[in-house]
Amino acid sequence: MTMHREPGGERYYYTWAWFEGPDDAAWRVTGHHTDSGEQYRLDWNLAERSLCVTDSLGRTRCHWWDAQGLVTAYRDEAGQMTTFRWSDEERLLLGMTDAQGGKWRYVYDRLGHLTETHDPLGRVEQTQWHPVWHQPETEVDAAGAAWRYEYDERGNLQAVSDPLHQRTVYGYDRHGQVVRITDARGGDKYLQWNEDGQLMRHTDCSGSQTAWFYDERTRLERVTDAESNSTRYSYDGNGHLTEVMFADGRTERYQPDAAGRLVKYTSPAGQITRWQRDGQGRVRRQTDATGRRTAYEYDAYGRLTTLTNENGESYRFRYDVLDRVTEQTDPGGSRRAYGYNALNAVTAVIYGGERGGEIRHGLERDAAGRLTAKITPETRTEYRYDAADRLLEIRRRRHDAAEGGEPEVIRFSYDSAGNLLSEETAQGVLQNRYDVQGNRTETQMPDGRTLRYLYYGSGHLQQINLGRDVISEFTRDHLHREVQRSQGRLDTRRMYDRTGRLTRKLTCKGMRGVVPETFIDREYAYSGQDELLKKRHSRQGVTDYFYDTTGRITACRNEAYLDSWQYDAAANLLDRRQGETAQAGAGSVVPFNRITSYRGLHYRYDEYGRVVEKRGRNGTQHYRWDAEHRLTEVAVIRGSTVRRYGYVYDAPGRRVEKHELDAEGKPYNRTTFLWDGMRLAQECRLGRSSSLYIYSDQGSHEPLARVDRAAPGEADEVLYYHTDVNGAPEEMTDGGGNIVWEAGYQVWGNLTHEKETRPVQQNLRFQGQYLDRETGLHYNLYRFYDPDIGKFISGDPIGLRGGINLYAYAPNPLSWIDPLGLKCSHSAKNPK
Repeated sequence: MTMHREPGGERYYYTWAWFEGPDDAAWRVTGHHTDSGEQYRLDWNLAERSLCVTDSLGRTRCHWWDAQGLVTAYRDEAGQMTTFRWSDEERLLLGMTDAQGGKWRYVYDRLGHLTETHDPLGRVEQTQWHPVWHQPETEVDAAGAAWRYEYDERGNLQAVSDPLHQRTVYGYDRHGQVVRITDARGGDKYLQWNEDGQLMRHTDCSGSQTAWFYDERTRLERVTDAESNSTRYSYDGNGHLTEVMFADGRTERYQPDAAGRLVKYTSPAGQITRWQRDGQGRVRRQTDATGRRTAYEYDAYGRLTTLTNENGESYRFRYDVLDRVTEQTDPGGSRRAYGYNALNAVTAVIYGGERGGEIRHGLERDAAGRLTAKITPETRTEYRYDAADRLLEIRRRRHDAAEGGEPEVIRFSYDSAGNLLSEETAQGVLQNRYDVQGNRTETQMPDGRTLRYLYYGSGHLQQINLGRDVISEFTRDHLHREVQRSQGRLDTRRMYDRTGRLTRKLTCKGMRGVVPETFIDREYAYSGQDELLKKRHSRQGVTDYFYDTTGRITACRNEAYLDSWQYDAAANLLDRRQGETAQAGAGSVVPFNRITSYRGLHYRYDEYGRVVEKRGRNGTQHYRWDAEHRLTEVAVIRGSTVRRYGYVYDAPGRRVEKHELDAEGKPYNRTTFLWDGMRLAQECRLGRSSSLYIYSDQGSHEPLARVDRAAPGEADEVLYYHTDVNGAPEEMTDGGGNIVWEAGYQVWGNLTHEKETRPVQQNLRFQGQYLDRETGLHYNLYRFYDPDIGKFISGDPIGLRGGINLYAYAPNPLSWIDPLGLKCSHSAKNPK
């Protein structure tokens, strides 16, 4: 073969030559190139048993092999060597020395089964094999935890026992297909298969069934869930998916190219998104329903070199000889540079400012690649792990700390199955317990109070208790979605449409009585694009929402609030309302996605793209940032009055304290925060009063209740949250069902009104956000969100993985959430 062509049109060419060597003689490829510009020269030296491949950039990689054709050495384009050692007769890999000099060793039994793996740190993983079925019988990790496997008389896996001796059992039909799974709790799941070996029906341990149907060509044709809602799928003659019809009749359409790659998508509302691809299938341009374009440019070797947003501004990328990104330059000129070790792990991140400044983060790693230390201009943070790579300790010390001063230390412990048992911080120790399925059943707080969780089935939350007191009970439908919860004397019912969108939340008093009294009633209506169009709230009236064809919210209207917005092509708010024309000097593009002027507010940024000043009618705020891009101090100036506030973070980046600063810079009026993973668990004010936060589910950031304690040792009071469709609190009630706080929201998170019947200071806003009343900003874990402009005030810590606009919160905050301040997700179709 001298040429072949892919369905996308790209052609690949080959040149050949005849080679004779000590082991064989054959035609071999000596050159290869493509229409896109890739070029390779292959240099064979059969006498030395080697091959070196050189591309048009001058990069060369080489392989060496032995007489049996087993690779004995590899040298990459950076000149780094990896060597391999093989047994003489069995041709089994005995050892490897990686490019960093780390040595791996492998041990086998007499049948050639791998029984031991020794890594560069000296850790050993072991496997014992079944003497008949040649399948693993016992696997022991480097920490000594063992998993055991049992087989039936046909060699089918019959049971698995984890390190805690929790056993899962499998049953089979005569074809060897799994038809029953019994979990460690004793619950049975059943599976039914068709004659082609495709899953037809799944019945979970609660009896809920999901069914799959296939066409005559064995393609998935329909899925029917446990509530009898069906989703249907259609295909073209080549088997490519072309249409998905949802249970409510809405249809999505997909158009593939000749190679089956998506080039056109039509939404249920008829909006079209197009992708233009090159001959190798790489996306060159994406065009949305309004004609806005995102462009991608690549070099001859398929590396992305330029990413251009809808405003025509570009991110640029540079690579080293191993195709690792070494530098990213943002549209404003700031950059990130990366250094690597021989194992391709990042060892340095350098933040380059637009005016020549530089912040360097050094990352130290062990021979297994684990991060052992992070060094910034301000701190050194060290990490310690167990043999199973679980993080045991984080120890951080400031460079300017007094000699002998105590470092900040966080410690973790685990059971042998990897469940987190405890986290010890300066705020105290959190301790957890789990059931046999790994569901967390208890969390003991540092003050001794214990949250308890009850589950049914495979882990669906049924009840939350604080000590012996019930906080909330949940009722769920056949899809295990919450349909009712208790909140003191109130009960809230949730209703969904056929595609899972929340359509109503009805809160009543006396739900168990003959005639329950409606307390709060919320109803929601959506567009075909899953956009919230209308909300009816029994206490706040009707709100209508309007969008452009790509889902950007353009207007909101209700009895107390009317507003509209315009955007530039990259989804940045412009300083004018819907229908208004630009004033003289006002642009239609927000440069670098950084809003500098909006409705009387003015922002100034530093060279790293962080807001350092905000000016408006209510005064001026100055922001100070640390070397890890965390906001550490704010000066609020109103007239001749200056008040300063400080913020303290732990090593994982969670804010653990906020305070006010006196004239000498000493903190007072402290509020401290305790975290449960990445969720706020408790806050303590002035060392006395405290609030414990409880959420709707283990994986949720939607608040369910707050437990207030006026002082240590005093009685608890439970307050309940009543939230909007996006999880933002709208009311808070006491155990008797009386409203103690309520508020209405503008679209981007500011309040239209706030009312307390007694002082409770409710500061939670969008999911994962905490209002700082001194600044009006919302603390959002890894960043701060400004509801005045609907954006974060610093770039995304995870860069482009969080989206092409590094400051964006969400396409619209009604249906999307970002609890971590990193990347948004859709909330309307993810009910808990």
